[in-house]
Amino acid sequence: MKLSSIILEADYWERFKPQAEELENELQDTFNRDDILVTIIAHSNGDKAMGKVQVKTDTELTNSEYLNLKNTLSAKGYDVTGGANYADNDGDRKYYPDVKFEFKI
Repeated sequence: MKLSSIILEADYWERFKPQAEELENELQDTFNRDDILVTIIAHSNGDKAMGKVQVKTDTELTNSEYLNLKNTLSAKGYDVTGGANYADNDGDRKYYPDVKFEFKI
């Protein structure tokens, strides 16, 4: 699939928006935080979706909180594929703790 097709395809960006908003609300309630952001997009090969949970904080999460976040996603059936418990502001860009995941469509 051509990159231009992916970028211009609304379904690629919008297909999982309701699911992302639902997961975001669940995680905010579970962890009692309003700084959690969830994004989910369709993978270009069409058989899976990829997502990311970001915690928009200026500091790293505690190790137990970060592990709980990963475990919560796994318990909901998502395959955790990466992420980092890292927060930094280098003057040009802010980095937030995140967990990457995917699931089959």
